[in-house]
Amino acid sequence: MARSARADIKRSLGQRVRDRRLSLNMSQEDLASEADIRRALISEIERGEANPTLESVIRLAAALRIDLSELFD
Repeated sequence: MARSARADIKRSLGQRVRDRRLSLNMSQEDLASEADIRRALISEIERGEANPTLESVIRLAAALRIDLSELFD
């Protein structure tokens, strides 16, 4: 997969996480606490800078109360 395609996926994931978090009126701190991951990682994901593990993405989906696939549609 080309570097630009990977960057696009990370940006898209970050935007979906941010949009869902805001729709639930959650702060990054709230989401981090609910997902049991660092707040700094939430910020990095939302900016499309992080390469989160599958476990982190699963925890995010659960904390955001959505199906994992919705983060990648």
